[in-house]
Amino acid sequence: MFKKKVKVSSVDELKSFAEKLSPCLKGNELILLIGDLGSGKTTFTKFLISAIDLKAGEEVSSPTFSVMNIYETEKFTVYHVDLYRVKEFDMSDIIGKGIVIVEWPDEEMNKFEEVPTIILKFDIHDEDKRIIELDLIKADYVKQCI
Repeated sequence: MFKKKVKVSSVDELKSFAEKLSPCLKGNELILLIGDLGSGKTTFTKFLISAIDLKAGEEVSSPTFSVMNIYETEKFTVYHVDLYRVKEFDMSDIIGKGIVIVEWPDEEMNKFEEVPTIILKFDIHDEDKRIIELDLIKADYVKQCI
């Protein structure tokens, strides 16, 4: 497992981080976003989807109440899931059919052993400053972009 910490000192740097990550994505990854409310999970998702497809990125909103938003990009489908209010959610139908981005994942998310997984842990250090701990599981190919 590959681990790295990335310091982000502004919203622009968060956007830059998402833009650097996007070219390495193959379209079958599970991206788990961990962090407190307001730590930047949805903002990161918007920047990442915008980097993949600008038009699709304009549609990104938090799926807190809908649980899942689906974005069709030029490259692949992106499933944006928010489990903040949900105790159980079966993702077996969408895993491997596009990028699956999960906010508030539970411990069970690591059960998809065959799926390249990117775990981003957002730690708030100031109003705009974040330390993002990045863990790659079967996704070492992403290292070249970060």
